[in-house]
Amino acid sequence: MTQSAPVHDVPRWVPALLSFTAGYVDSYTYLALFGLFVAQVTGSFVTAGAQFVVYDIGIIGKMIAVLAFLVAAAATAALIGFARDKGRDALPWMLVLETLLLSLFCLLMLAGPPVSGPDDWYGVVAGAFAAMAMGAQSVVVRLLMRGIPQTNVMTGNMTQLGIETTELIRAWWRIAREPDEAHARDFVAVRARLSVVVSITIGFVFGAVCGAAAFAKAGLPGIPLAVLLTAVLAAWSIRREQAA
Repeated sequence: MTQSAPVHDVPRWVPALLSFTAGYVDSYTYLALFGLFVAQVTGSFVTAGAQFVVYDIGIIGKMIAVLAFLVAAAATAALIGFARDKGRDALPWMLVLETLLLSLFCLLMLAGPPVSGPDDWYGVVAGAFAAMAMGAQSVVVRLLMRGIPQTNVMTGNMTQLGIETTELIRAWWRIAREPDEAHARDFVAVRARLSVVVSITIGFVFGAVCGAAAFAKAGLPGIPLAVLLTAVLAAWSIRREQAA
């Protein structure tokens, strides 16, 4: 009989750290690769649409990054499906996969020649690996972390933030009007959901700010921090699996 791979209840700091990493990487690719978004790929779709009016010399690289994101998302989903078929825990190894993809991005940026422009194919390849890492992260959160919104796409999270804030106010109002245990449970549940969305949003914004500051102060040598963060998450997940 086919078993299901676990869907995890993870500590709140795990998605927050993933979100920080996504924001950090997105700032680096935007600044070092001439406006390339690898986490917020919506920006690349907007750039593609703008080609009907204004030509962007880096459009090919941006479209390759979108395709790389999609390919990595599909491959990660397939690997998770394979783990489900075997009844194995996919989370540790998918975090290892993201770490490896970010390591390749880091290696290309640090060991290769300077990227001279948005149409420099060396930079296009490096950006593709960063986009693949973000595609893998997106699927990992969606399929393996219970109740966690996306950690690298903030548009939906802004919508969710508005919804949950409204629900929290309504839940508080119901308790004020008619205190009972059911209303109290609803309030606690909504507050928990809101706190998760807030922590992920803050994590991404803080990561983006830190990425921009690191690029300004340290340049490309600041990139390995993103690799270190995902490596820490992978090590934590492997250790948790071994302790289970």
